[in-house]
Amino acid sequence: MLINQTRDKLEALGLFGMLLGLREQLESSQYLSLSFDERLGLLVDREAEARDSRRLALRLKAAKLRQEAAVEDIDFRAPRGLDRSVIMSLAQASWVAAHHNLLITGPTGAGKSFIGCALAHAAIRRGHTALYMRTPRLLADLALSRGDGRYVRRLAHLAKVGVLVLDDFLLTPPSVIEAKDLLEVIDDRSQVRSTLVISQLPIESWHPSLAAGDPTLADAILDRLLSRIRDKKRYSESPVTPRSLISRGGPQERAGRDNRGLIDASVTEAGPREGGEYASQDPEVTRLGGGTVMGALRRHR
Repeated sequence: MLINQTRDKLEALGLFGMLLGLREQLESSQYLSLSFDERLGLLVDREAEARDSRRLALRLKAAKLRQEAAVEDIDFRAPRGLDRSVIMSLAQASWVAAHHNLLITGPTGAGKSFIGCALAHAAIRRGHTALYMRTPRLLADLALSRGDGRYVRRLAHLAKVGVLVLDDFLLTPPSVIEAKDLLEVIDDRSQVRSTLVISQLPIESWHPSLAAGDPTLADAILDRLLSRIRDKKRYSESPVTPRSLISRGGPQERAGRDNRGLIDASVTEAGPREGGEYASQDPEVTRLGGGTVMGALRRHR
């Protein structure tokens, strides 16, 4: 009778892990040789594990990840130039704890979304919250929320998410209003939360795409996304606009130092540069099907 009352109380208190552990101990003779302290410790461990599992399940459900991806499922044998050590380092989620951003670019079919979801999943397993959204759907949702009075609350919700995954970033050039919404989302998160951006466009093409609506908004958005960057591989021979993302010097001074934009591969452990350029300090970058995976973003000041 006493054990039945104990079971009922454990269930009423929501201690389902301890309840299952108690049932196991009562049904197995292997626990009879253990002391009271040892058996109690096993019950407490079982409850802690059950609570951790429930919290993980809730975070995964709230994240709405597009794919059930895990870092362990990434195929490094595919000829995409992925660096296993970089991916495994990013899977530790130290970039999330440091409020850095992560940018993933590459052609269609390179596995960008899978890797992004896998890294978000790794961050969730380490106790962070996450939310996956396609950028066009996010902008449509913000436009709708502006009309029904949920706009401020929606922005506040997005600002609290530990890792915001923005897939299909700049799939189509945004309008001025959409660019303003995007700026609000990114500005609220700048240096206080982490944003994982997935795009088919190479990074040097982001400003021209954003500037179709308003170049000033484009400057502001990219300044917040790339404001703490450290890179090992420069992206391409294509010009990058604006060069203010590379240097704080004047336009002529910047053009004189580097008139090609983000170029020159294999820059490693570069020290401070004149004009406050972005320096390569302990970089985490790898190629992804002709694009880049960039982690632990930091800007030299």
